[in-house]
Amino acid sequence: MARPKPPSEDDASASLFFLLALLACAALPWTLAVLWELLFPGRREAERAFPRATEDGLVVRQCQTQAMSSKREARERELRSRRRLFTRGFIFRMSILLLLWCWLAYISVQVRQVLATSALYQNFDPYNILGLGRSSSSKDIKKAFRQMSLKYHPDKNPEPSAAERFMLVKKAYDALTDPVAKRNFALYGNPDGPVTMELSVAIPSFGKENQGLVLVLFVVLFIIGVPLTLLWCMGGSGPELCANGVRRTTMEALAENAKHLTDVRKAKDFILESDESRDCQCRPGEEQMLADLAEALPGHSSSGKAAAKGNQAPVVRKAEFLFRAHTQRRWDLLGDTLRADLDELLGRWRLLSRAMAEVTSKLSLSESLEAALELHRCVVQAMDPSDVSSSNSSAPLLQVPHFTADRLKLWRKGQRKASGLPAFLELPSEERRGGFDTLGLGAQELADVEEFAAVAPRVSITEAKVFVDGEDSICQDDYATLQVKFTRSNLREGEAVGAAHAPHFPGAEVPEAWWLCLDMPKNRSARAFRCKRILDPGREVAVEMKFKVLTVGKCRCTVSLLCEAYAGMDVVQKLAFESRKAPVRARDSGSEGSGEEDSGIEFEED
Repeated sequence: MARPKPPSEDDASASLFFLLALLACAALPWTLAVLWELLFPGRREAERAFPRATEDGLVVRQCQTQAMSSKREARERELRSRRRLFTRGFIFRMSILLLLWCWLAYISVQVRQVLATSALYQNFDPYNILGLGRSSSSKDIKKAFRQMSLKYHPDKNPEPSAAERFMLVKKAYDALTDPVAKRNFALYGNPDGPVTMELSVAIPSFGKENQGLVLVLFVVLFIIGVPLTLLWCMGGSGPELCANGVRRTTMEALAENAKHLTDVRKAKDFILESDESRDCQCRPGEEQMLADLAEALPGHSSSGKAAAKGNQAPVVRKAEFLFRAHTQRRWDLLGDTLRADLDELLGRWRLLSRAMAEVTSKLSLSESLEAALELHRCVVQAMDPSDVSSSNSSAPLLQVPHFTADRLKLWRKGQRKASGLPAFLELPSEERRGGFDTLGLGAQELADVEEFAAVAPRVSITEAKVFVDGEDSICQDDYATLQVKFTRSNLREGEAVGAAHAPHFPGAEVPEAWWLCLDMPKNRSARAFRCKRILDPGREVAVEMKFKVLTVGKCRCTVSLLCEAYAGMDVVQKLAFESRKAPVRARDSGSEGSGEEDSGIEFEED
């Protein structure tokens, strides 16, 4: 009679199928993701950095000046380059994936052997195996068995498949010579009799024998390990960095000193002395290069200021000289290594100034917020903080493409001069071109100026009101809502603003963000200040901001839209509303009237 398979063989076969399914579930999606990344490298990052349309279906209008177009193309090529994929982490992951495929191939070979063995016993027919007819006698059966034994016996045939074949021949011979097996074959088609279905768990035998250990491993790997791994991957930048890309130590120092950063010079000193700036170490031989750079920069003398700052660390002095070279646009004084250091520091300084604005806005520090935004513009647009913070209203014109200090002086002497950037943008194109005759601009430079005039922001507040949800009037201690609507007249219907024009900044993804600020009197000694960052790129934008009414009577406040990326483009409007003491009975009974209209709103032009 045929020998039944022991349980260990069934467990081994089941475990092979289990491992095959497990490895396939892990390797196939991983391989598809890697192939997609190799075939379309950086596609998602490029679309996120330079989208062609917003989620609302608005067409994004990017600046098409020659410098910005070249920077976007270079950045897209960098993001879509396959070279940036081959990092140490990527190579390590590819090695793990290759090992998984090798293991999967080995398991597949084992499964194929198991299937081949089971196929031998499928549709078992002893007459066919022995090469006999169904009317063969016992003598013929013994003769056929003897011949096949000589052919497939392991002692006669060293081939690995011969042993399997001999076992099959032996089983066929037993099925025809044993009366019980012969009867079972005649009735059920199987010499072992009727076969029942058996269900089992496809895990290795050691898993059945050590169920407690398997349960513990399951909890550790899947219940604890998987969530922790996801949290680690989502953290990405490590424990020393915050979500905004700034170090935790810097954020702690910023929170402690935010109230003291009341002007752009103090804000500049803070970022120059931060840990991010100190990471840019001085190389051997750079001291002389930095000394020559300091002497060549305008406004520097070897005695006086240099001696006063002699107690600074070398890395801080290096950061300061690089900052001055950038804001005074003297990149010609920098070598390749110093220019690379400057590009790296500029990215960190922009993140720092952004973080400074976020912290000061949460602390309601109006002067510190303005200083942080002013510093951000100087970093992005390569403008000297001393020029921007002074009363020189023509300094923002340096943001116009190809405008230098010398050309700015010639422009101011012309007949069609414009004192500020908004006035420059409002000039008709022909009138603006007429003032370029003495500047020596070429055709491409003139085209860049006109493109800048077309995409530069021209924002106006169309509506501003204060109201309390569900109330007819505004009372003291109410949480009122400031609603401001503004329009970007430089955009057409269906368009959205793209990245800001920043040709002197190494990155091409500086957003044109705005800050809505409400400055209102609290009492004679302090002010109430609230602000909110706006990233809506649409043409018509509506923003709401909650604040607490602290005064009684006519409240005169100032509504400001501060531009984060451009200097000289802020919009300020006066707003007044009437507040009164809350009726005690009305508050106790909760029977105030309902409505969404504002009460006593007045506008005062600047």
